[in-house]
Amino acid sequence: MKKQKKKQKSRWVLHIILLVVAGLIIYGLFYHGSDGTEGEGPGSPLPPSQEEPVLEEPHEEPGENPEPGDKPVTDPEQEDPVSESEPSGSKYTIYAGQQLIIPVNGNGEAAESIVINSGIISSEEKQIALTFDAGWLFDQTIDLLNVLDDYQVKATFFLRGKWVEDHPDLAKEILKRGHSVENHSLTHGHMKQMTDEEVRNEMVMSTKIIEEVTGYRPYLFRPPFGEYDNRILRILAQQGYPYTVKWTVDSLDWAEELNGQKITEQYLIERVLRGASDKGIVLMHVGGYQTVNALPEIIEGLRKDGYKLVKVNDMLPPLQGQTPKIYTVEKGDTLISIARKYGTTVEEIVKANSLQ
Repeated sequence: MKKQKKKQKSRWVLHIILLVVAGLIIYGLFYHGSDGTEGEGPGSPLPPSQEEPVLEEPHEEPGENPEPGDKPVTDPEQEDPVSESEPSGSKYTIYAGQQLIIPVNGNGEAAESIVINSGIISSEEKQIALTFDAGWLFDQTIDLLNVLDDYQVKATFFLRGKWVEDHPDLAKEILKRGHSVENHSLTHGHMKQMTDEEVRNEMVMSTKIIEEVTGYRPYLFRPPFGEYDNRILRILAQQGYPYTVKWTVDSLDWAEELNGQKITEQYLIERVLRGASDKGIVLMHVGGYQTVNALPEIIEGLRKDGYKLVKVNDMLPPLQGQTPKIYTVEKGDTLISIARKYGTTVEEIVKANSLQ
């Protein structure tokens, strides 16, 4: 009997011990972490290393956004140019690649002649300039002038100095009929292959001949073969030629055939009309093979497309004793930033360029 009671007592002690152990295990699971830290029960905050990160609003580096009031310039390929609002409330539009006249102070001397591929001055009308180079050929000059007279068109003639020397009456007649007489070098050589002294001689002598024969001092220069470099541009500026004029459309009238393509009268007409653009400059020649024949339909076609035919000089700012600074707008530019860069005002730039 005593042994049975002792055995039952031992079972109770064992049950109590098991309950205590179980209680300790449950307590450890619910109220202590595996690393000994407290607080992993439901609703408890996570340890600092395990808190969920706070999401912040993304920010941009300085300079990625324009300043208040500034708006980025658009690419010419984009459909809608950007309008720049100024305090006056007016709207102005500029675009990447646009050339702007920048009013400058000082003596206005240019370090380099400015290369012009198209007109600069804005106009309410579409404008285009017909230009004629004279190298050696001359016998079609009067016929060409007569066509221009018939359509009351004024053009720009770039004459080689020796051409003027050999045909002074024709040079005078061109100017007499209201056209512009400008410089096309003395000998029509490859000027990039010349020394500085030879380039200066080309300019000094050709300028002297044109001025003495016509009484007009040219200030536009068209480089033979369209060739130039920075060295030549510096010399041109020193010689009083602020603008070096190239072209928007090469009519190819100087060739009878090119790469298997016969340069016909109709070919010239279609090429010029297809390549025409506002403030464009068309390259033709006094001695072009089909120029005189194609010219009437070229003029009529341009006018039908809404173009006003002007001289290159009419699409450039007047000198007024100074050579203006020409700035090519870059993507991201604004009128405000350009004005600050050159120490002028938006209003002065707008006025100089007749911005709309």
